[in-house]
Amino acid sequence: MKFIIGLGNPGAEYKGTKHNIGFAIVEALAKENGIKIKEKYHFSFVGRGRIDGEDVSLVLPRTFMNLSGNAVGELVGRNTKNLEDILVVCDDINLDFGRIRLKKQGSSGGHKGLESIIHTLKRDDFARLKVGIATETHKGDITGYVLSPFKRRLLRNVAHVIGLAQEAISSMLTDGIDTAMNRYNKRKVGAS
Repeated sequence: MKFIIGLGNPGAEYKGTKHNIGFAIVEALAKENGIKIKEKYHFSFVGRGRIDGEDVSLVLPRTFMNLSGNAVGELVGRNTKNLEDILVVCDDINLDFGRIRLKKQGSSGGHKGLESIIHTLKRDDFARLKVGIATETHKGDITGYVLSPFKRRLLRNVAHVIGLAQEAISSMLTDGIDTAMNRYNKRKVGAS
C-alpha cells in the first residue's frame, strides 16, 4: 500500500490557495481514478483504491498545515513502518511556478508542513513532491502570499501543473522514484 499525502489547510476559505496545491493534486488523482476521499481516519480524510496497478491510500490531513505531522505520524504509526511507501505532496515557494521537484528525502526547506512531519517522525527520509508556487520574489513574511489564490491569468497553467504532478506520481508508482525524478524534475509548465 502506497500513501500519497497532500498537504494543505482544511476549510473552504483555503480552497484554491497556493498553499493548498498539495490538496488539489491529491483530489485530482482521486477524481481521475474514481477514488472517494471521505473516510475519516484519525486526523485525516482517506480514500483507498488502485492507481496504475498499485494499492494506494490518498490522504488529506484535517489538521492545519503547520500540524501536518500529527496526521502523518498517526498514519505511519498505525499503517506502515516503511517510509518508502509514503509520498508527501506540497507547495514550495523556493521553486518557480510551473516546476515540480520529486525528492527521496531532505530537509523541510522552510516548509512548515514538512517541518512538522520531520519533527514528528524524527526522520526526513520520506519522498516528497514539491510544486513550485513562486511567481515573484519574496522577502520577509510570506503568509499572505501562500494563503492567497493564484492570479486569474495563471489558472490554466495551474491545471497543467496539477496534471504534470499527477504524471510524475503515476511514473513513480509504475517505474520507481529514480526514473520519475529523472523524467520530471527538469520539466516546467510555462507561466504565461
